[in-house]
This record gives sequence, structure tokens and C-alpha cells, in this order.
Amino acid sequence: MIARIALVVAAALALAAFALRHPAPRAAVQSVSVATPSSGPYPADSGTRHHRRLDRVTPGGELVVYVAGAVVRPGLYHLHLGDRYAQAVASAGGLRASADAAGVNLAQRAADGEEIYVPVAGEAPRTRVRETRTRRRRATPPPDGSVDVNTADAAELAAVPGIGRAVASRIVELREREGSFASLDELLDVAGMTQSRLERARSYLREL
Repeated sequence: MIARIALVVAAALALAAFALRHPAPRAAVQSVSVATPSSGPYPADSGTRHHRRLDRVTPGGELVVYVAGAVVRPGLYHLHLGDRYAQAVASAGGLRASADAAGVNLAQRAADGEEIYVPVAGEAPRTRVRETRTRRRRATPPPDGSVDVNTADAAELAAVPGIGRAVASRIVELREREGSFASLDELLDVAGMTQSRLERARSYLREL
């Protein structure tokens, strides 16, 4: 029995000695490159990129207005969609002491590309460009039968519905080059004048 135990101990010592002289090879560690965020504004991960971009977009949209007049810092300012004139004026540093606070509707919602003008106290109201253009488009046409195509100048002809400035200039050029028109139907010889445009204009033109 003692001999058998001694044999087992000797075998264990032999294995230990062999292990010390011949160590097991170390497992190869594979080098794995870890993706790092790019130097740009968004990381490489597509999901993260999507959320970051949403964060950068102004909630509800963005608009740009020009604040002018009696404010501390006139200039261009970015607003959120739905903001009112009050936010625009505040972005421009607020009203100056000379401002007429009642001269601008601070509760009005701002629109993209709009000019927000704060008048000085006692300043005459400004005519808005949009209103001026509307009035120009709604110019009163001439009375029926009042325009003679053989004597009217280009401005008079341009005021006739259906003619316009370009065709009016061509009417005058053709008349000067080839003489007077014998009938209103001869206006169809003018480049740009169509039958439908002639019918719109006919009631305002004097019969020849």
C-alpha cells in the first residue's frame, strides 16, 4: 500500500516538473480595433447619427427675419416657427428708449424672410412692400373702349388686361414698323398675343 502511494506521489511530482520545464503556450490575443467616433459632427453609428441630427434641427422648424428700426441691435435673427414679433425684438436686444412700442404688433407671428420694423415715436407709419405690390397688381384697368391701339403708347397698352408690358412693347414696335392696324384681329400678328388674350383685351380697346 505504501509503495502504491509513493508511486502516485512520484508520478505527480514528475508531471509538475514537466509542466515547469514546458509551460503551455499562451493563447494568442487577437488585436481588435475599436471603432472610435469620427472627427466629424456625428459618430459612425448610423442609429446615433440619426438621433444626433434630429437634435440639431430646431424643433418645429426655423425661420429667419430682419429686425430693423428702433431696436438695440438691428439685423438678421433666427427664430422658431410660431414665434412672435416679441421674440424677434428680444433677440435684437429689445426696444430703444426712442421706440414707439405701439407702432409694432408684438403679438403677431413672424414669417420667414419678413422684415419686422419698430418705428421711432412720432414716425409716420411705413407702407409695407407686400401691400404696395398688391395694389400694383390690382391696378384699375382703363374704361371700356378707351384705348386706341394705333395711338396709345406702351404704358397705356400695358394697363389693358390680357396685354401686359411685353406684348404692349411689341404692339408699338410692329405699328411703327408696318403702320396702323386695320382691325383688332390684326393684333394676333404680334408675338405673344393669343386669341384668349385678345378676347380679354377686346372690350377695353377702341374698335377700328
